[in-house]
Amino acid sequence: MAIRALRRAGKLSYNESAEGQLSADALQAYDEVYDELSGLGIVDWGSTASVPNEYVFHVTSLVAYRLADMLGVSDARYMRLANDNTKAEPAIRRLFNSYYTPTQIKVVDY
Repeated sequence: MAIRALRRAGKLSYNESAEGQLSADALQAYDEVYDELSGLGIVDWGSTASVPNEYVFHVTSLVAYRLADMLGVSDARYMRLANDNTKAEPAIRRLFNSYYTPTQIKVVDY
């Protein structure tokens, strides 16, 4: 997930891997995003588990945006990351809630 976020931010090409401090910063950003989503109660995977495929784009967007200032991305890329960031949490909420099946309770007036 951290590598994907670095690629979205334009700091790695698809044939590169992150090393050293860059990798550590990206992993820290993912951990912060995970903790935030977990605090909201909208994750259903473990912090060290693979992010489910349907969540990957949105979680990557959140992590890439979190890294944007530190990485010094261009203004145009920053705007795209900011746009994706604003859409990510609501999309994650929709995905998470789509798995929720409410129990219907029959109400009887006495």
